Amino acid sequence: MRLQSGGPLSAQALAASLRVDRSSISRALSRPEIAPHLVRLGTTRGTSYALRRSVRGLGDTFAVRRVDAAGRAQDWAELVALHGGWQLRWADPVRAPEWAPALFGLGGYAEGFPFFLGEVRPQGYLGRAIGRALSLSLNLPPDPRMWSDDDTLVYLQGAGDDLPGDLVVGDVPLRRVQDHVLHPPETLPADARAVRYPELARAGATQEVPGSSVEGEQPKFLVTLAESDGAATPVLVKFTDVLSTPTGRRWADLLVAEAHALTMLQARGEAHAAPRLLMAGNRCFLETPRYDRVGLHGRRGVVSLRALHDAFEGPDANRWPAVAAHLRAREFIDDAALRSIRLRHAFGELIGNTDMHFGNLAFWLDDALPFRLAPAYDMLPMRWAPTPGNATPAPEFAPTPPLPADRELWLEAAVWADEFWQRVAADDRVSPAFTEIASRAGETVARLRRHFAG
Repeated sequence: MRLQSGGPLSAQALAASLRVDRSSISRALSRPEIAPHLVRLGTTRGTSYALRRSVRGLGDTFAVRRVDAAGRAQDWAELVALHGGWQLRWADPVRAPEWAPALFGLGGYAEGFPFFLGEVRPQGYLGRAIGRALSLSLNLPPDPRMWSDDDTLVYLQGAGDDLPGDLVVGDVPLRRVQDHVLHPPETLPADARAVRYPELARAGATQEVPGSSVEGEQPKFLVTLAESDGAATPVLVKFTDVLSTPTGRRWADLLVAEAHALTMLQARGEAHAAPRLLMAGNRCFLETPRYDRVGLHGRRGVVSLRALHDAFEGPDANRWPAVAAHLRAREFIDDAALRSIRLRHAFGELIGNTDMHFGNLAFWLDDALPFRLAPAYDMLPMRWAPTPGNATPAPEFAPTPPLPADRELWLEAAVWADEFWQRVAADDRVSPAFTEIASRAGETVARLRRHFAG
């Protein structure tokens, strides 16, 4: 049938393609074997029609819920799988997200998978572990990068109860989320970290503890800490190889540097909370609270710059400020967010962060516009990260000078970077080799800062 091979079509287009009159099309679409599978997109003369399709025997319609900061699930939308695309039906059409009209056509139709669901596909170090762990039970390719949209939907239905952000797709994952209220997941006493973190690192290094998907390549795991005051704090913990290896020693230097960067950004309102460093079991651990979680059960929605860039047809660029300027021009973000992004990017360049890809900048996923910038993360001097065959690289550090229009903001970021390098160079937890790197980098930043401040 035309609707299966070509996707949504108007009655007139169907009639023309089949060389019949429109009354014949109307009769055909009302036939008992077709009508239950038919989706009407729109209510005017521009109405088009599409056919539902079942996804791997799971059905064709999937409830999308949001879990709020108190841990309560609320209906948000329904996702309908169609031949040729997808349909979003909002639980409250009157209060549909303000950004929806820019993404979804007549009747909530879109050819591509919704950006906020493709966003939670497992990624990075933990994502690969998830893919390997679930490939047999869910009949999925072991590498999530090879998943189709249908594969992702199968994953969301089968193992989507603890995704990044606040979305839950389908009833089965939601039941597991709700069950956690009566049977909370295990927490780790904060005073047991020195013992348990090395154990979890050893298990994670052998891919025995996949955890939940968080963007990034650095080895990591997720735990929920039971603090001494009774609070529950979900955290992400990066860890190194053993410190007796050159790779482990260099990554420890970088995690110490990341702790200083995030602490400085947090003090300036750009990061969620100051991280904690722990040296235990001959490894270094960097622990940061998850900003998409609120206590033991609450959640907050997030979406990356990458997802927004792809969804809103961003420019062909690879730098945060260029894409952010496009979002600002379309009024998807405001001036304050654009300024923060430019500051973070300038700071990142001045501390040698060569890994500022679009997955390393995020926004709160709210229904309202403009999107608000989420806290900074993964801000560290990746220029000096180990590479294959070279555990302790020492590349030249030559930050790009600012253009005249960027000078004032760049100088503000340079003040931060100057302080950052001083802190790293003075920290006795870094190796002598990296102390020297930090001292030289700090001199470079200070020299540039004096030149452009004059």
